[in-house]
Amino acid sequence: VPQNGTRVPTQGRPASPAVPRQRTERAAGQRVTAGDIEALRSVGDLFRTLDHAYGGGHARQALVRYLEHEAEPMLRGLYGETTGRRLFAAAADLTRLAGWTSYDIAAHGLAQRYFVQALRLSQAAGDRAYGSYVLTTMSRQAVYLGHGREAVQLARVAQQGIGASAPPVVQALLHSAEARGHGVLSEVRACTASLVRAERALEAARPGDDVPHWARFFDEAQLADEFGHCHRDLQQYRAAVQHAERSLQLRSPAFARSRLFCRVVLACGRLGLGELDQACLLGAEAAQAATEMRSARAVEYVRDFERRLEPYRDAAAVRNYRDRVAALG
Repeated sequence: VPQNGTRVPTQGRPASPAVPRQRTERAAGQRVTAGDIEALRSVGDLFRTLDHAYGGGHARQALVRYLEHEAEPMLRGLYGETTGRRLFAAAADLTRLAGWTSYDIAAHGLAQRYFVQALRLSQAAGDRAYGSYVLTTMSRQAVYLGHGREAVQLARVAQQGIGASAPPVVQALLHSAEARGHGVLSEVRACTASLVRAERALEAARPGDDVPHWARFFDEAQLADEFGHCHRDLQQYRAAVQHAERSLQLRSPAFARSRLFCRVVLACGRLGLGELDQACLLGAEAAQAATEMRSARAVEYVRDFERRLEPYRDAAAVRNYRDRVAALG
């Protein structure tokens, strides 16, 4: 597992098999059970919930320690082929999440190393679909960094890797990732085409579909969010407002960071339509939410909005916005 670019050995490893180990840390070489793998899955769900609500910086260090002291020794444990594949898949999921939380605190090089490791683990698990999800995550990081061409390429490789037989929800997820890359590049026709494919795929989804656990978050709220971001990037502000408002109506409060991002998209849309007062109110709400989580991305979304306010810096609404944000500090 990468940690600051290097592989960190498990701490406190015994000098010989005769030396007893504390029960709080798993020993390499132990037999891996189905219960062990379920524990990895449950821990992943817990850290995902914390990440959505409070940002990647909230529990990232605890996740990294868990990977080092629990998951990594399991990979050096005893298991058969079937158990091994399930183990590699669970470890891939945790490793991708470590990359995701690193990305959220702007540790981008470290995040990329985790993503590459997650790709290797998903390959060892024989899980091409999850490998495509990791590539999609990398595409999203490229969008955030403004690398639109790389984002599009990663999304297309993900689509090729999973093929046309993937569940419609997964197809929608992959097409929306490509759309975001085209949006960054201001490629209106390509972006619109990808959004249409994503929308049609989600419309084709049925309640009984066998959707992998990692794609279940992708619903109408998420699709509306993707539309909102793309239309903002294409400077199609009326459409951006429409979709951002729909996403906020549908999105659960548990996804606090996603709601913050969408609120900033809505603020940018209102600003683009000349609705300065409403834009500043929405921006202030987002700035307040950003103080309540540990997420560099949340802070950067607010800063991006503030850069867009610069042409209006002498307006009363903008002065009031700056006073409100200053009071948060």
